[in-house]
Amino acid sequence: MDIARRICLKLFLLLALFFPAFYSVFDADYLIEYYGGFSWAYAFLVLSMILLLLQKKFRKPNWYFWLILAGIAGYNLLFTYYNVRYLHWYGEQINNTIAFLFFLCLIGFDNTIMDKDQDIIPFLIKAAVISNLCSILYFIFGYTSLVICNNHIIFGKLPEDFYEFRHYWVYSHKSDYALMLIGFLALCIRYKDRFSKKTWYFFSLGVFLTSLVLTHSWTGVLGAFVVFVGSLLDRINWRQVVIKKIHIAGGLFAILLVAAGGRILLAERNLLTLGNRLPIWKGALRTIGEYPHGWGYYFGEVLIDCGGGLAVNNAHNIFLNAMLRFSAPVGICFTLLFVLILAYAIYKCRSWMGAGLCAASFMLLNMDYALMNYEVAMFLLIIFLVCLYEGQGNQAKK
Repeated sequence: MDIARRICLKLFLLLALFFPAFYSVFDADYLIEYYGGFSWAYAFLVLSMILLLLQKKFRKPNWYFWLILAGIAGYNLLFTYYNVRYLHWYGEQINNTIAFLFFLCLIGFDNTIMDKDQDIIPFLIKAAVISNLCSILYFIFGYTSLVICNNHIIFGKLPEDFYEFRHYWVYSHKSDYALMLIGFLALCIRYKDRFSKKTWYFFSLGVFLTSLVLTHSWTGVLGAFVVFVGSLLDRINWRQVVIKKIHIAGGLFAILLVAAGGRILLAERNLLTLGNRLPIWKGALRTIGEYPHGWGYYFGEVLIDCGGGLAVNNAHNIFLNAMLRFSAPVGICFTLLFVLILAYAIYKCRSWMGAGLCAASFMLLNMDYALMNYEVAMFLLIIFLVCLYEGQGNQAKK
């Protein structure tokens, strides 16, 4: 049973990283990812969770376990009500519930379960590196995205006259891809001791950073910077701090990097409006007030009027989108679950880098539709491994 569970978990990881096939109620190229339903990766994840439950190696539940469980129950009660009465689409509810239950399994079982899977973390990192090497080659060949939906493979390209280059790989958007890459970077740093050679460690970091640059997500670049700064702060013995010339030089170099990045960013984005996010959020909040029961299937097809001639098809914020799509109560419950998970991860990790990962993730989730329902489980697994897991053989500094 233990071998079967590990195989199912690895199949989940492989499918999520290389072949994230799912089904959608839409066939249009642009709407299918907004309405992702059954996912083959999640099918194997559910099997691994069932096998885990059968092993019955539970921890004594603490207050946090019961709080997350209550949040999942409330989320489903509200979602079921609005689905039955207004929305009539259950794909989001089912996939998000699977992801949240997976996180509950991760925090609710004895570490001996994960300790038997000592190869899972290196396996995940290696698979992610290989996947992103494929991504870089895919970009070199001129493609932007790879979507596998309704038994069709879509090789996506941006229009030749598009205003900027960007890259999505197997994800829905550049911000979505950037969010995962920040997680992979943090995973590498957190488990640096699991690398057999330093060259493989730095090569892995290089692959993820190269892929991040190709996304053209400035929020993602800022998030990676926060993670790296956090990892450096974790190395400092604050009781014996001695400022040396090399520290001053490093600080000045970091300031120059930020200044150079800021100059490029100012040439591409209006920071006074956070890249038009402020009017978009204002328009989304107004629309949520007009349709508190949610847009349902109208989401993605009806534009949000943001004023000044600006109209968008989504709120550029995962939490506002949840309110806009599935009702204000469902969206608020969804938001609270994410806040509880990230806040607890920051509290437990006792690490600048872990806090930086959570802060960077929250920033990306608020700046764009940076996480589809069939990707939530992978994101929560990374948060758990970086911030919460304390298994045997893990010598990363806390």
